[in-house]
Amino acid sequence: MYSRKVRRRCYTVSVAREERAVVVYRLPDSLPHPTVDADGWQAQLESLYAISVEIAGLRELSQVMDRALEYCLALTTSAFGFIGLVDGPDTMDVAAIRGFVPDRPGFYERFRKIPIRRTIFGVVILEGRSNLSNDVLNDPLHIGSPRGHPPVRTFLGVPLKVRDETIGMIGVANRPDGYDAGHERLLSTFANQVAVAIANARLYEQQRQMIADLQSLHARLNAAQVEALIHQERNRIAEELHDRVAQIIFSIGIEATWCLERDGIPPELAASLGRIRDLAARGAAEIRRAVYDLAAEPPAGRELVQELRELVESFQGPDLQIDLVVDGRPRRLAHEAEETVLRIVAEALANVRRHAGADLAIVSLQYSPQAVTLVVQDNGRGIPASLLEWTLHRPGHLGLRSMQRRVAALGGQLHLQNGEDGGVVLRAVIPAEPRR
Repeated sequence: MYSRKVRRRCYTVSVAREERAVVVYRLPDSLPHPTVDADGWQAQLESLYAISVEIAGLRELSQVMDRALEYCLALTTSAFGFIGLVDGPDTMDVAAIRGFVPDRPGFYERFRKIPIRRTIFGVVILEGRSNLSNDVLNDPLHIGSPRGHPPVRTFLGVPLKVRDETIGMIGVANRPDGYDAGHERLLSTFANQVAVAIANARLYEQQRQMIADLQSLHARLNAAQVEALIHQERNRIAEELHDRVAQIIFSIGIEATWCLERDGIPPELAASLGRIRDLAARGAAEIRRAVYDLAAEPPAGRELVQELRELVESFQGPDLQIDLVVDGRPRRLAHEAEETVLRIVAEALANVRRHAGADLAIVSLQYSPQAVTLVVQDNGRGIPASLLEWTLHRPGHLGLRSMQRRVAALGGQLHLQNGEDGGVVLRAVIPAEPRR
């Protein structure tokens, strides 16, 4: 039995979600040589149990090793000791040291990694067994110590094992009276508990890192989800503007243009219709600009070719077939260029339907590196050659004059002529500037 009483401390630990008070016995600063009789061994086991409960309650790996090493020195009344953890197949990391303060800066970092080989402590890991030496200097396994390390006279090392795996070792040294089987048995028993505590602390650190990674991922996902929802909503609004509002305004402009071209309209009404048409054009342009600003990318299926296809379909009927032909590789153009192409096609097809007497029209869009060429032609009655130039410039034909101004503003050209096989051919060449 120990001749000195142990001091008592009370801890509260959680077991199966219940809080229980556990009495932990604090070992005195120095311990007498443990006896080997039954009563003495029982007292040692009780003390080890109390110590193990305290260490098992720690979560930080550094705290587990530091506290365990403190008790190892107290249990064996050793001068100094260390805990080494296996770090790869051939290396041990001296993860904790106590009772030794090197006199040279950088000593610990320099010699922290120790090769695992058949030395006085290496055999503990290699063979997974304890090693005791009370004459280290003359021990066959002794190979010397690095400069600055205190001399080692007596040594006891025990493995740290989790199941059948040796994860490291505990080493204590320089007990004045040497070590015996009782010390080896006591330290080995304690090492089993320390190994489990180290394994649990490692799992705790891994779990904490995993939780931190998951929280970081969750935050990034939240930000990405918010961004995706905003993007989705912006696209939805852009499509609503394009499919509903823009088409209504566009139709208003077409109807106003058609009314203006009728004969016998009073000047006051013509002026009002002109303003309506201009406002419709401005409104359509603003909506189109808003659509492109709202969508980080053009809404799916809303490229110029798709819009032309929808526009062509809106003019088709039982008495008029319209084909769309696209040549070259389609690409995005400047807002103004795409708006001009759409307005020219709309105005030209409206004229075909109202004036040409045609049953077939072809809309052709050709992409080249320098320009896009738009051609709208029909198989109708055509325009007398003497009236071609006058038709393009006559004051009453505001739609054609508006086309000319738009194309000229973009640095392009607009031509109107009769087709070789009849009908009218409207041709516009627009420089292909990148979309801004």
